[in-house]
Amino acid sequence: MKNSKKEKKPSKFKAWRKKMKSTPKGRAYLKLIYWGIFFVFLFIFLAVAQLFRSDYDISKDDLNIKEPTNEVVPKTIEEMEQILLNGKYDYTYDIHIYDNSYLFDGTKYDTYQEGYLSVATTVNNTIPYYIDDTGIYQNNINGKVPITNLYDGLDTNIMNLEVLLSTMNNLTLIKDTHISSYSSYTCEDNTYIYTMNISPDGNTITDISVVSLDGNSTYLFTFVYEEDSYE
Repeated sequence: MKNSKKEKKPSKFKAWRKKMKSTPKGRAYLKLIYWGIFFVFLFIFLAVAQLFRSDYDISKDDLNIKEPTNEVVPKTIEEMEQILLNGKYDYTYDIHIYDNSYLFDGTKYDTYQEGYLSVATTVNNTIPYYIDDTGIYQNNINGKVPITNLYDGLDTNIMNLEVLLSTMNNLTLIKDTHISSYSSYTCEDNTYIYTMNISPDGNTITDISVVSLDGNSTYLFTFVYEEDSYE
Protein backbone atom coordinates (compact mmCIF):
# COMPACT_ATOMS: atom_id res chain seq x y z
CA MET A 1 0.00 0.00 0.00
CA LYS A 2 1.44 3.26 -1.11
CA ASN A 3 1.84 6.06 1.37
CA SER A 4 -0.75 8.69 0.47
CA LYS A 5 1.48 11.45 1.72
CA LYS A 6 4.47 12.36 -0.34
CA GLU A 7 7.76 12.54 1.50
CA LYS A 8 8.67 16.22 2.04
CA LYS A 9 11.98 17.13 0.57
CA PRO A 10 14.33 19.34 2.61
CA SER A 11 14.71 22.94 1.40
CA LYS A 12 17.67 23.83 -0.75
CA PHE A 13 19.11 25.91 2.11
CA LYS A 14 18.88 23.02 4.57
CA ALA A 15 20.37 20.67 2.04
CA TRP A 16 23.20 23.10 1.39
CA ARG A 17 23.81 23.60 5.09
CA LYS A 18 23.83 19.84 5.68
CA LYS A 19 26.30 19.41 2.89
CA MET A 20 28.54 22.15 4.31
CA LYS A 21 28.46 20.56 7.77
CA SER A 22 29.65 17.29 6.37
CA THR A 23 33.19 18.58 5.76
CA PRO A 24 35.64 20.49 7.99
CA LYS A 25 36.10 23.12 5.31
CA GLY A 26 32.34 23.56 4.98
CA ARG A 27 31.87 23.88 8.73
CA ALA A 28 34.57 26.60 8.85
CA TYR A 29 32.87 28.40 6.01
CA LEU A 30 29.52 28.29 7.85
CA LYS A 31 31.10 29.74 10.98
CA LEU A 32 32.53 32.59 8.93
CA ILE A 33 29.10 33.33 7.49
CA TYR A 34 27.49 33.26 10.94
CA TRP A 35 30.08 35.67 12.32
CA GLY A 36 29.58 37.96 9.35
CA ILE A 37 25.82 38.03 9.94
CA PHE A 38 26.42 38.70 13.65
CA PHE A 39 28.69 41.69 12.95
CA VAL A 40 26.26 43.11 10.39
CA PHE A 41 23.45 43.08 12.95
CA LEU A 42 25.79 44.50 15.62
CA PHE A 43 26.78 47.36 13.31
CA ILE A 44 23.12 48.12 12.54
CA PHE A 45 22.26 48.07 16.26
CA LEU A 46 25.09 50.43 17.18
CA ALA A 47 24.24 52.80 14.32
CA VAL A 48 20.59 53.01 15.40
CA ALA A 49 21.60 53.50 19.06
CA GLN A 50 23.98 56.31 18.11
CA LEU A 51 21.26 58.00 16.08
CA PHE A 52 18.87 58.01 19.03
CA ARG A 53 21.63 59.24 21.32
CA SER A 54 22.47 62.15 18.98
CA ASP A 55 18.83 63.19 18.88
CA TYR A 56 18.73 63.07 22.68
CA ASP A 57 21.89 65.18 23.06
CA ILE A 58 20.59 67.78 20.61
CA SER A 59 17.37 67.98 22.55
CA LYS A 60 19.30 68.60 25.77
CA ASP A 61 21.39 71.30 24.10
CA ASP A 62 18.27 72.95 22.77
CA LEU A 63 17.00 73.24 26.32
CA ASN A 64 20.19 75.02 27.37
CA ILE A 65 20.37 77.52 24.49
CA LYS A 66 20.55 81.08 25.78
CA GLU A 67 19.40 84.08 23.87
CA PRO A 68 22.30 86.21 22.63
CA THR A 69 22.81 89.41 24.57
CA ASN A 70 24.35 92.74 23.66
CA GLU A 71 26.09 93.03 26.99
CA VAL A 72 29.46 94.75 26.67
CA VAL A 73 32.30 93.40 28.78
CA PRO A 74 34.06 96.41 30.32
CA LYS A 75 37.70 96.85 29.42
CA THR A 76 40.43 97.17 32.00
CA ILE A 77 41.99 100.56 32.67
CA GLU A 78 45.21 99.30 31.07
CA GLU A 79 43.30 98.42 27.86
CA MET A 80 41.60 101.82 27.81
CA GLU A 81 44.96 103.54 28.29
CA GLN A 82 46.34 101.69 25.27
CA ILE A 83 43.31 102.82 23.24
CA LEU A 84 44.06 106.39 24.30
CA LEU A 85 47.72 106.13 23.34
CA ASN A 86 47.19 104.25 20.06
CA GLY A 87 43.65 105.09 18.93
CA LYS A 88 42.14 107.75 16.71
CA TYR A 89 40.11 110.54 18.27
CA ASP A 90 39.37 114.24 18.44
CA TYR A 91 40.51 116.06 21.55
CA THR A 92 40.44 119.36 23.37
CA TYR A 93 42.94 120.36 26.04
CA ASP A 94 41.56 123.27 28.06
CA ILE A 95 44.35 124.61 30.29
CA HIS A 96 44.50 127.51 32.72
CA ILE A 97 47.75 128.58 34.36
CA TYR A 98 47.19 131.59 36.62
CA ASP A 99 45.67 134.21 34.26
CA ASN A 100 46.80 132.50 31.05
CA SER A 101 44.54 130.20 29.02
CA TYR A 102 45.56 127.58 26.46
CA LEU A 103 43.18 125.64 24.22
CA PHE A 104 44.43 122.74 22.10
CA ASP A 105 41.82 121.60 19.56
CA GLY A 106 43.08 118.70 17.47
CA THR A 107 42.81 115.20 16.07
CA LYS A 108 44.96 112.21 16.92
CA TYR A 109 45.60 109.74 14.08
CA ASP A 110 47.55 106.48 14.05
CA THR A 111 51.00 108.01 13.55
CA TYR A 112 50.53 111.76 13.97
CA GLN A 113 48.29 114.49 15.34
CA GLU A 114 47.44 117.98 14.23
CA GLY A 115 45.32 120.88 15.38
CA TYR A 116 45.30 124.46 16.63
CA LEU A 117 46.60 126.00 19.82
CA SER A 118 44.85 129.17 20.92
CA VAL A 119 46.69 131.13 23.58
CA ALA A 120 44.90 133.89 25.50
CA THR A 121 47.48 136.01 27.29
CA THR A 122 48.19 139.69 26.82
CA VAL A 123 47.97 139.06 23.07
CA ASN A 124 45.73 136.41 21.51
CA ASN A 125 47.72 133.97 19.42
CA THR A 126 46.77 130.87 17.34
CA ILE A 127 49.30 128.27 16.24
CA PRO A 128 48.43 125.50 13.74
CA TYR A 129 50.58 122.54 14.76
CA TYR A 130 51.57 119.08 13.54
CA ILE A 131 53.19 116.40 15.75
CA ASP A 132 54.71 113.05 14.75
CA ASP A 133 57.63 110.84 15.76
CA THR A 134 60.13 113.24 14.21
CA GLY A 135 59.11 116.32 16.20
CA ILE A 136 56.72 119.25 16.62
CA TYR A 137 55.99 121.57 13.71
CA GLN A 138 53.99 124.67 12.92
CA ASN A 139 51.92 124.52 9.77
CA ASN A 140 52.16 127.60 7.57
CA ILE A 141 52.02 128.55 3.90
CA ASN A 142 55.61 127.34 3.46
CA GLY A 143 54.91 123.88 4.90
CA LYS A 144 55.92 122.49 8.27
CA VAL A 145 58.43 124.46 10.30
CA PRO A 146 60.00 122.90 13.45
CA ILE A 147 59.08 124.74 16.65
CA THR A 148 60.09 124.35 20.31
CA ASN A 149 57.64 126.67 22.06
CA LEU A 150 54.33 124.78 21.67
CA TYR A 151 54.28 123.85 25.36
CA ASP A 152 55.88 126.99 26.76
CA GLY A 153 54.46 127.75 30.21
CA LEU A 154 53.01 124.24 30.55
CA ASP A 155 54.08 121.13 32.48
CA THR A 156 55.46 118.88 29.71
CA ASN A 157 55.09 115.77 31.89
CA ILE A 158 51.34 116.40 31.91
CA MET A 159 51.16 117.25 28.22
CA ASN A 160 52.78 113.90 27.35
CA LEU A 161 49.91 111.42 27.77
CA GLU A 162 52.18 108.40 28.08
CA VAL A 163 54.07 110.02 30.95
CA LEU A 164 50.84 111.29 32.51
CA LEU A 165 49.18 107.85 32.51
CA SER A 166 52.31 106.23 33.91
CA THR A 167 52.37 108.80 36.72
CA MET A 168 48.72 108.11 37.57
CA ASN A 169 49.23 104.35 37.53
CA ASN A 170 52.21 104.61 39.85
CA LEU A 171 50.16 106.67 42.30
CA THR A 172 47.41 103.99 42.35
CA LEU A 173 44.03 105.07 41.02
CA ILE A 174 41.16 104.88 43.49
CA LYS A 175 37.58 104.55 42.26
CA ASP A 176 35.10 107.20 43.40
CA THR A 177 32.13 105.18 44.70
CA HIS A 178 29.91 108.25 45.07
CA ILE A 179 29.29 108.49 41.31
CA SER A 180 26.87 105.96 39.80
CA SER A 181 26.39 107.17 36.20
CA TYR A 182 30.01 106.54 35.18
CA SER A 183 33.31 105.42 36.65
CA SER A 184 35.72 108.01 38.04
CA TYR A 185 39.19 107.35 39.43
CA THR A 186 41.42 109.72 41.38
CA CYS A 187 44.92 109.91 42.80
CA GLU A 188 47.29 112.65 43.90
CA ASP A 189 50.91 113.51 44.64
CA ASN A 190 52.59 116.47 46.31
CA THR A 191 51.65 118.82 43.46
CA TYR A 192 48.52 117.68 41.62
CA ILE A 193 45.19 115.89 42.01
CA TYR A 194 44.50 113.60 39.02
CA THR A 195 41.04 112.44 37.92
CA MET A 196 40.21 109.95 35.15
CA ASN A 197 36.62 109.46 33.95
CA ILE A 198 35.43 106.34 32.07
CA SER A 199 32.57 106.16 29.55
CA PRO A 200 29.34 104.49 30.79
CA ASP A 201 29.91 101.50 28.47
CA GLY A 202 33.31 100.89 30.03
CA ASN A 203 35.18 101.17 26.73
CA THR A 204 37.15 104.39 26.85
CA ILE A 205 38.67 107.14 28.94
CA THR A 206 36.50 110.18 28.23
CA ASP A 207 38.53 112.82 30.05
CA ILE A 208 41.40 113.44 32.43
CA SER A 209 41.79 116.42 34.71
CA VAL A 210 44.91 117.54 36.53
CA VAL A 211 44.52 120.28 39.12
CA SER A 212 47.33 121.69 41.23
CA LEU A 213 46.87 121.58 44.99
CA ASP A 214 47.19 125.38 45.15
CA GLY A 215 44.45 125.76 42.50
CA ASN A 216 46.60 127.87 40.15
CA SER A 217 46.91 125.24 37.40
CA THR A 218 44.10 123.30 35.75
CA TYR A 219 44.42 120.84 32.85
CA LEU A 220 41.29 119.30 31.36
CA PHE A 221 41.81 116.74 28.55
CA THR A 222 38.68 115.56 26.70
CA PHE A 223 38.61 112.76 24.09
CA VAL A 224 36.00 111.81 21.46
CA TYR A 225 36.91 108.55 19.75
CA GLU A 226 36.36 107.16 16.31
CA GLU A 227 34.39 103.90 16.53
CA ASP A 228 37.17 101.69 15.10
CA SER A 229 39.55 102.84 17.81
CA TYR A 230 38.09 100.48 20.42
CA GLU A 231 36.29 97.68 18.55
